[in-house]
Amino acid sequence: MLRQLADEGFLSKPQQDTPYLRIRETYINYDYGYSVVLPKPLVGLRSRSPFPNHGFVINLSEHPQARITVDGSYNAAEWNSFREALNDHLDQFKRDSSGEVAILMQRPAALGGLKAIHFSLRSAASESNEPMIRDVILAFRKEPGGGVGIVYEIALTTPALRYQKDKRSAAQLIKSFRLRALNNVR
Repeated sequence: MLRQLADEGFLSKPQQDTPYLRIRETYINYDYGYSVVLPKPLVGLRSRSPFPNHGFVINLSEHPQARITVDGSYNAAEWNSFREALNDHLDQFKRDSSGEVAILMQRPAALGGLKAIHFSLRSAASESNEPMIRDVILAFRKEPGGGVGIVYEIALTTPALRYQKDKRSAAQLIKSFRLRALNNVR
């Protein structure tokens, strides 16, 4: 009996050589209703089940660390405006940077046909670190019936010296972002 179960795959362990799933080409998120196309040769990483599937991260460089995150999440912070979202990002970046942060740019934008805000933050240089830039585009999707809705975000965090190069990859992701039907399942 055990031999038969093993032969049919019931006793075998799943192949998991990494704790993350690799994302190439097109990423579709049915839970939060969006998709993006990853430009070659970029590879995204997302958590495996049973962890939630909000989006993924693309590691652009290990040293110095540079990454792009793509995320769709319910508006748990209950932001009512782009200003509230920007202020929360500013506060978080200050904590992450352990120092002063300046707003370099903020302007209205669009993401997948939704009204969005696009802003860039820059940390001050410290003795041990060069200045970092966090470039974010953020949009709200209202939920039918007035629920909390969804926040979509594509964020580039990179050293200031890499910013011009890395922002091209982020711009390609932003351009490819598309809304999809929501599953209406929570």
